[in-house]
Amino acid sequence: MSDSSDHYATQAEAFDEPAEPFAPQAGIGVSLSVGVFGFSVLMLGMASARIFTPAATSIFVPVAIGLGVFGLLLGGVFEMRANNVFAGTFSLLYAGFLLATGLILRGTFSPDLVKAAGALGFGDAFGSWLLLWCVFTAGLTYAAYYVNMPAFLAFALLTVAYLLLGLANISNPGDMATFLNKAGGWVLIADGLAAWYLSWGLAVNSVVGERIPLYPYPYSTATAKEAPADVTPMPVG
Repeated sequence: MSDSSDHYATQAEAFDEPAEPFAPQAGIGVSLSVGVFGFSVLMLGMASARIFTPAATSIFVPVAIGLGVFGLLLGGVFEMRANNVFAGTFSLLYAGFLLATGLILRGTFSPDLVKAAGALGFGDAFGSWLLLWCVFTAGLTYAAYYVNMPAFLAFALLTVAYLLLGLANISNPGDMATFLNKAGGWVLIADGLAAWYLSWGLAVNSVVGERIPLYPYPYSTATAKEAPADVTPMPVG
């Protein structure tokens, strides 16, 4: 008859924690996060820049919610799990931004807001929402400066776009508001392309090696060369 203690010991070993618990590599979710965010801001930017009619702006909503929110959430969870606080923070917070903005533009809440505050009051409220994100994104831009050039450009351009679109919504309807809205749209397009470049570079480099330049801080690929050692032979007496 076998010793039952051996049986239970074997079961206990099966539930032991591995010697090296799984932890994703920091940055593994960034390509996904910035890629889906690029799609979202490109659709909104093309509507604001009047590349297609602003009446079709609501196409941004399914793109932002169906693609951007889920992609940013997934990427952010991986980054938080990898203790990458910066990437995890912007991924999860911008997922919330896309969800909230999509619900507003879809008309889920805007009809009641427009009815209560009027069109101009709603514009002031939505513009203030964008300006708050302008301030927050400016803070993240400072950190992105120390990552690489595409990341810095993506955050810097997004800050400018929030500023222009926020002012466009606060301004009274007219030529100035139209100009600010179009300018903000073109900045969003540039921002989406910068985000795409970063996503593309991170994804492709993981397969082919460091072939796509990402210009890491301090934005130079030159490496300092060590000065050759002094090997002059000692004079012979």
